[in-house]
Amino acid sequence: MKLGIAVVYLVREGNERLLDLHLESIRKHTDVPYAIYAGANRLGAGMRETLRRRPEVRILDLPVTALRTSEEHAFYLEQLIAAALDDGVSHVAVFHVDSFPIRPGWATETAAALSDGRPFAAAVRDVRFDDKPFTAFMLIRSEFLREARPRFLLDGEERRSAAYRGYRRRFPHHPDSGVGFGFLAYREGLEWLPLERSNRGEDHAHFGSIYGDTVFHLGAAAWRRKDFPGSRGPTTLLDLRARLGPALGRALPAGVRARLKRATSRAVPALDIEAKYAANEAAFEFVRQRLLADPEAYVDHLRFG
Repeated sequence: MKLGIAVVYLVREGNERLLDLHLESIRKHTDVPYAIYAGANRLGAGMRETLRRRPEVRILDLPVTALRTSEEHAFYLEQLIAAALDDGVSHVAVFHVDSFPIRPGWATETAAALSDGRPFAAAVRDVRFDDKPFTAFMLIRSEFLREARPRFLLDGEERRSAAYRGYRRRFPHHPDSGVGFGFLAYREGLEWLPLERSNRGEDHAHFGSIYGDTVFHLGAAAWRRKDFPGSRGPTTLLDLRARLGPALGRALPAGVRARLKRATSRAVPALDIEAKYAANEAAFEFVRQRLLADPEAYVDHLRFG
């Protein structure tokens, strides 16, 4: 097995210790030859130097983009994967800067569960709100990447297709980076290996997640405003609209759909949304501090309760 690990290093200042933990955890638990293919276009000078000092890290000179959020992540990630494939890797793993493996054997055991009909594994953030491959962790066979050429995001034509409407009805999700893999598997009748959240202990339902007893993910470390699918609560009209919208499709007249959208957009006051962001930030910081105080003990708490 020859492993290429692709990571887009979008790291906010103040997370230097998290970057060190990410790199050390990959080194400690990866027992096959590997290289990290790093996108560091917007990384601060100090953390860029941290990457540069690591012999296993290859910082790629990637073209700059004005894209942001999921589009930026996918833009850089696909270039990192292409570079890994050019180097002849047998598998590509994807992590975020705030995710990392938590036990030895993660790469070989996950790879052994893959096949021609099941070409990749991925974390699943939340089967209720985001039932799709999640880029906090993916492991992908190189043959699949070369032959199928999956993209992390969908273009407008794909999003408007009947096939995508069927996919979204069956698998409710947020259409950010990773959705292209899920839709391709659905359309081609392929299986993939989902690593669902496996926490036995937790301080929060999203921040500080363990997936498939294999990978830790802190959650939203690169985001200025901490949010995630379902974080505003499953009973709000906004979430009801998000869940029913794909099912309704074009069944409602255009005028009715427009009025529904306007009404539900006004239903949750901006002040309530800001309060949710503040609560999410506080929860994130609590989990982050516990993690950094004693990473091994905290991961054990999440794994075993």
